[in-house]
Amino acid sequence: MRIIFVLLFVTQLNLVFGQVTAPDTVFVKRDILKDGFQIDTFIINPGGASYTQVLVGTTLLPYSDKMIGLLNNGLSGISLELLDGCNGSEDEIDYKNYPKFLKVTRDSTVLTIDVSIASLCCNNFLGEAEVIGGDTLNLTYTSYGGFCSCDCCYTLRYKFDTYMEEEYQILKYVIINGHRQSTARIPDIKKKRK
Repeated sequence: MRIIFVLLFVTQLNLVFGQVTAPDTVFVKRDILKDGFQIDTFIINPGGASYTQVLVGTTLLPYSDKMIGLLNNGLSGISLELLDGCNGSEDEIDYKNYPKFLKVTRDSTVLTIDVSIASLCCNNFLGEAEVIGGDTLNLTYTSYGGFCSCDCCYTLRYKFDTYMEEEYQILKYVIINGHRQSTARIPDIKKKRK
């Protein structure tokens, strides 16, 4: 009887105290005017792994449906970087010329895609990707951030791990945000010599 009582007691303690985690705190500093700044505080309540994700700046959306779907095609996202910030010009940007691919390369098992896009100044970007039509990688991005009255050209760099895609050998083309008029060819995988 004592053994059963001790087991029940230990189980109750584990249920009550085993799931308790302290909330995380994220501090964000924002410049105001020339000499001042403001600090915002976010408290992230615990409740599982999904509550600890904070998206900042330009990044891939982790574990979105599209990003998980990439795994079924042998790909996984490594990063989305903002290479060049706002490259504004005095001339008005012609949005119909964007997005456009600058470079698509494979280095070992890493696929790197540089793309030039046009958007409002003061923006960051959240990115995803999916395989459509069986052979085309569709990169997507969503701009977010401050509302500025100027237009800019940005350079985004998408990186993917293609280690398992070697087995599938399906990717031939890449498009961005579903725009088939700007399509780039993906370099073939160099076969390993045995």
